[in-house]
Amino acid sequence: MIQLLENYQTWLKDNSFTIPKNTVLETPIHIKLSDKIDYAFNVESNSQVTFIVEFESLTLDQRQVDLLLNIQPNSHVKYVLISEEKATEIVMNQIVNVSEDANLHVISGFLSKTLDVDIKVNLNGQNARAMVNAIAVSNDQQQQTVDVHLTHNAPYSYGDMYNVGIANGYGRVTLNGVEKIEKGMKQANAFQTLKGIILSDFSMVDVNPILLIDEYDVKAGHGATVGKIEDQQLYYLQSRGLTKMEAEKLIIKGYIKPILDEINDQALVERLEQTIYERI
Repeated sequence: MIQLLENYQTWLKDNSFTIPKNTVLETPIHIKLSDKIDYAFNVESNSQVTFIVEFESLTLDQRQVDLLLNIQPNSHVKYVLISEEKATEIVMNQIVNVSEDANLHVISGFLSKTLDVDIKVNLNGQNARAMVNAIAVSNDQQQQTVDVHLTHNAPYSYGDMYNVGIANGYGRVTLNGVEKIEKGMKQANAFQTLKGIILSDFSMVDVNPILLIDEYDVKAGHGATVGKIEDQQLYYLQSRGLTKMEAEKLIIKGYIKPILDEINDQALVERLEQTIYERI
C-alpha cells in the first residue's frame, strides 16, 4: 500500500505514481510505503518535485523492496529515501533513469537493523546530472551494505556521490561506489567520495570506490577514508568543556550535516539526527 500524506491521489494508479509534465511543487510529497513494496515513480518533462519516501510496518515476510524512478527531460527531482525499519534482512533495489537535461539528487538515510541496498542510477541523456548522498549507521550486531552504481550512457553527463558510513559497537557498514563511463560518452564527469567512521574496537567500515572508464575525453576522480576519530580532535574539544560523547557527536555532525541540510523537512532531520546519535 502507498500512503500519501498529501492529496495527490489522482496521480496514483495501481503501483505507479506520476507527476504530470510542467508541474512545479514547492512543498515535498511525503510517501509512506507498506505491504507489497514494488512501486514506480514517474516525473514527466519540465517538472520540479521533492519526494520523501519512507517504509512503514514491514513484516518479516516483506524483505524485498523494489523501486523505480523515471525522470523525463528537463525535470529536477530531489529524492529522499529513508529506512529505519525494525524488520531484519531487508533487501532494497532502487533504479533511477535520468533523461537529457534532467537533474537528480538522491539523499538516503539507512538506519535499519540489517539492510542490503542496491541503488542504480542511469544517466541516459545528454547533460543529465545526478548527485547521490547516503548515510548508513550500524550498532550492536547491525549491518548496512550500500551499493551505489552510477552509469554514464550519454555524453556531457555528470555524476557525483558523497556517502558516509558510521559503525559503533559490533556494527558493520559496507559502502561500495561504482561509477562507469561507457565508450563514446565524451565530456562526462564522474566523482565520488566515501568516508567511514569507526567508533569502537569491534566495529568495521569497509569502503570501496571504483571507477570504470572506457572513454578518454572525461573528468573523473575518487577518494576514500576510513578510521577512528583522531585523539587530538577529541582532546581539543574536551579541553573546551565538552564531554567525550559530545565531542564525538560534534565531529560526526560535521560529516553528516551537508547531507541532512539538503532534506526539506526539519522534523525528519531532527528525528534522523536523534536516531544516529542514539546509535553512536
